Amino acid sequence: MPDSDVVARDRSTVVAAPAGARSAPAAVPPFAWREAGLVAALAAALFTARVGRYPLGGDELYFIAAGHRPAFGYADQGPVVPLLAAAADLLAPGSAVLLRLPAVLLTVVAILLSAAVAQEFGGGRGPQALAAAAYAATPMAVTQSAMLSTFAVDVTLTGLVAWLWIRWVRTRSDRLLLLAGLVAAVDFQVKWLVPIVWAGLTVGVAVFGPRDMLRRPAWWGGSALLVASAIPTVRWQQAHGWPQLAMGAVVRAEQLATSGLAGMPMQIVQVTGPLGLLLLVGMWAGLRWDRLRHYRFVIPMVAIGLVGVVAGGLRPYFVAGAFPGLFAAGAVYLGDRELSRRVRAAGAGLLALATAVTVTAVLVLPLPTARMTEPTDKYSQIDWRSRLYGSSGWDRLVTTVTEAVRRIPPEERRDLVIVTQNYWQAAALERFGSDTLPRVYSPNRGYGYFGPPPDSASTVLYVGVDDPRTALRTEFAAATPVARIDERLGFPSVDRGVTLWHCGFPSEPWSRAWPRMRTLPMVDGTVR
Repeated sequence: MPDSDVVARDRSTVVAAPAGARSAPAAVPPFAWREAGLVAALAAALFTARVGRYPLGGDELYFIAAGHRPAFGYADQGPVVPLLAAAADLLAPGSAVLLRLPAVLLTVVAILLSAAVAQEFGGGRGPQALAAAAYAATPMAVTQSAMLSTFAVDVTLTGLVAWLWIRWVRTRSDRLLLLAGLVAAVDFQVKWLVPIVWAGLTVGVAVFGPRDMLRRPAWWGGSALLVASAIPTVRWQQAHGWPQLAMGAVVRAEQLATSGLAGMPMQIVQVTGPLGLLLLVGMWAGLRWDRLRHYRFVIPMVAIGLVGVVAGGLRPYFVAGAFPGLFAAGAVYLGDRELSRRVRAAGAGLLALATAVTVTAVLVLPLPTARMTEPTDKYSQIDWRSRLYGSSGWDRLVTTVTEAVRRIPPEERRDLVIVTQNYWQAAALERFGSDTLPRVYSPNRGYGYFGPPPDSASTVLYVGVDDPRTALRTEFAAATPVARIDERLGFPSVDRGVTLWHCGFPSEPWSRAWPRMRTLPMVDGTVR
């Protein structure tokens, strides 16, 4: 907590306005480069040290495959993350460290953003350091930095947009609004959530002020940048039947299968950790503390995210873009209070506990797969298995498929393709399979929009948990199971419950049947 001098400086950051006008924030304390920078540096070292320990995940393999097929849009995300994955794969093929380095860097940026928002709220060195440490010590930061993902990028970009709006309130520098529009434009190429964030902030400004922001040409220019950035992706979506919109229902179903609506509060606790209490303090301060009245336009953005997570069954990290602002509000509010020694000690203990949990999780995970004793029988178990042990089974999948291909008569291999039931399988075979393997296709999720096999492909090695006629919704002249991968402790749909089928002569051309074959939900073979 800050000393009395810092608190006095904090309280002087709001000055009186002319009669009849609302007061506006004035100068803020210096940015706590030493304290916040130390927190960010320690977090960066900690997160980087473990970044290569997890094997490549199914989504990461898919991002690499998608990035090598550049497009303005994909079925389930924009082009930014696939391009980052492809760039890392070109620079250092197979390097998990380089692939995940953007996730680590963006987590560090979010840590510094928490301190920067605290500075804008008038917080001195103590509150800035507390806000940075709070973000760094959340399980969400541990997850954000662990693997390359759309959420790892989106969370920080969303927080950056909010900070630019908040900073504009004090500086009235219109270039911040243009920069916010540019950041939002980039974020739209990651996920389709940022228009909701932009709209929520706009509604907040219209309700709580400062309304003159919406009259600035720079705000309209920033909004125009966001709209213009959407045009290529929207055109791609329109041409392909709007799969991104359908993904909303898929994500909701997957999240409900993971925890159910009743389990959403616990999911949020698992994302925030012990310092979720500081987030609650930040929410209360934003609603009730007069010092933050200039920034209440952020309230709708937070409210929309919470309603979407708690009532709509969306993933808990959808609201994480508000973490820097909420941690900052809570830290500055507490820094302005005359807290008793007992309360300060409790707060220090809570921060120590959160830090210990974070450090332990980073140092201990992933656990050796040899310690696994129970099979993964339900979809709700997959997330925790991935966190505790990482993905596994890629080598067994690739080896089994390679051996099955070798057993197919040479005369049939000329027109042979591999079709997998889910996109993880296809991405793994592409990434880890040898150059001698046939082309790999899948109708699942983004792979379904990479294109069908050629109509000349009369022989198929099908890899899936369901039989090919059911999964591909077509008939074959012959379909014979030729191999089985079913490790008791294997990863579902990778090396557990997977059958390989030798299929011949589909009943209709691939080009005509493929649109009907496409599916968006993840196929894993577990009982949901």
